[in-house]
Amino acid sequence: MADAAIQAVSLPELSVASLAIPFRHRFAHAAATRAEAANVLVRLESGGAIGLGEGCPRRYVTGETVDGARDFLAARAPALLREAVDVETLRHWLRENAAEVDRHPSAVCAIEMALLDLFARRAGVAVEDLVGAPRLDRPLPVTAVYGSASAIAFHVQRWRFGRAGMSDAKLKLTGDPHRDGARARNLARRGRLRLDANNLWRDARAAIGGLGPVASHAWAVEEPVAPRDWPGMAAVAQATGLAIILDESFTTSADLAAAPKGAQWIPNLRVSKLGGVLRTLDTIAAARRRGMGMIVGAQVGETSILARAGLLAAAAAGQSLLAFEGAYGTHLLAHDIVRPSVIFDARGRTAPAAFSAGWGLDAELRLTQAFAAARASRRHERHA
Repeated sequence: MADAAIQAVSLPELSVASLAIPFRHRFAHAAATRAEAANVLVRLESGGAIGLGEGCPRRYVTGETVDGARDFLAARAPALLREAVDVETLRHWLRENAAEVDRHPSAVCAIEMALLDLFARRAGVAVEDLVGAPRLDRPLPVTAVYGSASAIAFHVQRWRFGRAGMSDAKLKLTGDPHRDGARARNLARRGRLRLDANNLWRDARAAIGGLGPVASHAWAVEEPVAPRDWPGMAAVAQATGLAIILDESFTTSADLAAAPKGAQWIPNLRVSKLGGVLRTLDTIAAARRRGMGMIVGAQVGETSILARAGLLAAAAAGQSLLAFEGAYGTHLLAHDIVRPSVIFDARGRTAPAAFSAGWGLDAELRLTQAFAAARASRRHERHA
């Protein structure tokens, strides 16, 4: 496979790191509470060109951990780098190893993003041009995401998001009917509201009862019962009239095919959980064939590397895009690790940007140092 290309270009040098970037404030929901980023970061260098990628392992979404993602890259990255020398051979590797990608999507996402960045930089084009995706040509309003924190934290968030003109909102539910009901009424006065239960209730009956105080204020609910409880989610939709947003229940295209008729299903596209950009584009095409609207989401604590991929996904979704949750950057993180930072502006929007070749992102000092330390550690291990 592509023997001439493999001989012409030496294998990229791989560096893998993780940076636990502190949050400006804790973020909580029914499945987890986070105070810092959890990620796996990849740097590839070949012939003077550098590619960057990121994945965010989440045990409660895909069963992954940061350590597990790093172990996977240590074991499997060399074979992938030998075989994937351009976009087509990368697509082939992803197809041939689909079951393995399904088990380690965030790790694959990190190295796939770095490869796409590397290929595009060599060609002097943006990643969109490399993979045949449209460029973002309009400002994207960003959803204000409210965690399940204290009343004071909620009102501070509401004030900050309101100052930025962010009327589209997602509310993380706590299961407390009085708290959830009051917050839902409050946010619904400002604009369109959807709910996120993070698999809060044990069954459809409990979910329907728990949603009673809030359903009339919203248009959709995300993951009300256990992941892939299709009959339960369909029952919730029928009883409440809410659309069902799929997140933990949707990590592969096969999950879309499994979703039965009888409810309005809305996939939440998160590039990391889907195993990278190319599989996200394939999933967007599959959702469009089923006439589904889509949300482009984000892993809490992702940096501008994944946020940049989110912009590509949002542009590819086109008129099917119902909401965009990304580009939080240093609104949540204490600092970013690349420049420019992909972050929503004072009006709560991400403006189209003229990114240079690849992802158009360059490593900041903290990230450069983390990769240098990782390379030094690998050299030490080889000579030990």
